[in-house]
Amino acid sequence: MTNLIQTLNNKKFRYGAFSTLTAIVVLAVLIIVNFIFSSLNLSYDVSKNKSYSISQYSIDIIKKVQDPINIYVLAKPGSENPDFKDMILDYTKYNSNIQVAVKDPNLYPQLVEKFKSDPSQAVSSNSVVVENGKTNKFKLIDAGQMITIGFDQQTYKEYVQSIDVEPQITNAIEHVTSDKTHIIYSIAGNGELSLPEKLTDAIKLANYDRKDINLLTDDVAKEANLIFVTTPAKDWTSEIANKVKSYLQNGGKAVFALNYTSSGFPNLMSVLSAYGVSVDNKVIIEPNTNHSLPNQPTVLLPNLEANEITKILADKQYKVLLPVAAGIKQNSMKRNSLKMNPLLTSSSESYAKNSSAQSVEKASGDTSGPFNLAVMITDYTDTKSYLETKLVVIGTDTLISPEANSVSGGTNYNFLVNSINWTQGKESGSYIPPKAPNAATQLQLSGGQAVILTLVTVIVIPLIILVTGIVVWAKRRNS
Repeated sequence: MTNLIQTLNNKKFRYGAFSTLTAIVVLAVLIIVNFIFSSLNLSYDVSKNKSYSISQYSIDIIKKVQDPINIYVLAKPGSENPDFKDMILDYTKYNSNIQVAVKDPNLYPQLVEKFKSDPSQAVSSNSVVVENGKTNKFKLIDAGQMITIGFDQQTYKEYVQSIDVEPQITNAIEHVTSDKTHIIYSIAGNGELSLPEKLTDAIKLANYDRKDINLLTDDVAKEANLIFVTTPAKDWTSEIANKVKSYLQNGGKAVFALNYTSSGFPNLMSVLSAYGVSVDNKVIIEPNTNHSLPNQPTVLLPNLEANEITKILADKQYKVLLPVAAGIKQNSMKRNSLKMNPLLTSSSESYAKNSSAQSVEKASGDTSGPFNLAVMITDYTDTKSYLETKLVVIGTDTLISPEANSVSGGTNYNFLVNSINWTQGKESGSYIPPKAPNAATQLQLSGGQAVILTLVTVIVIPLIILVTGIVVWAKRRNS
């Protein structure tokens, strides 16, 4: 007994027991802290372009959702695409009404059949279903729709160009919680430039349906929320022009993307003339290299005038690309209800030349700028009810090409979707650009983040360890 008491009173034993107990306490604290933070699922996206997080626009949409939303990832648990799952789980952080579940199609075949639009439809692994649990309205998103595949012309190999999870999921949530479908009709049947698939995809991702309409045989549909007009191969007939005029006079909405050749189409121009504008028959030359591509003075990078359509683009210093654009001329029509504001303008150094000119150099007779290259127009009729007409008129249709959109970094389609949103009274900025693929995106830190990370890992943590060691050493020495 005496030996036991002596052992317990021995300094080495006390120090050893204290050290062991301290290690156990520290280990227990670390386990508890790790458990708490793991259960909180905390994370912070330090990538430059927030490649791993949903945008503020999506967050604003999510916070307004009051119906129970079920998001099903149709995949075998453990085989989910991490680029898909991590982004989808981010939606649950901002609204408890949104729930995510992974469902194995082999174990839940009836669930998969429920969401098929066609019994013969094949549902690929990692497809996603967004369902409104209150109304049972749903949208099935194929896995292929959440990823864009590009083709490398040098290596002749396909690669992941972008991850489209956020625009697809946010669009689906808006779709299943909305009681109204917005339909955009593209005018076709007269040799018009058709809307490219990528532009149609961007329009659909902004929660619009798109259809073609042939005004040679049909009237503008009553459910049309907007008509999209590009340059026809020949002038409209007077009957087509009258159909469009009737639609607009009854509160219709439209986007006109027309090139300089449309100035020679009197029936088409009569529609725009009723709203105070026309498209010029000359091409704008931009010698200012800040407002055109290098050595390409007919490919313009216009000024973004301050308004609700362009604000979000201007704030981010984005540039719309307008190849071979004509000016939008304002006529002498004066009507108190009619208001026109510029959207895109050329510089004061620009000038307009006839399309047949052999040189882009300024010559006598060329009209000096600046010019309006795109305008927004509002008009209203107030008879038995207030009817507001909204138009966006752009002096080129080549801005809709995928090539022009690619060179602009996606700004062209962003501008077009913002224009459509403005006509519908929706907030501009609801076009959600896709994310760069995680595998192809290097983690980039800002200067401040890099400094903080360096201070913590190189100085703070080692200093804490050093100070702790000195304190323990000093206590043991004094005792």
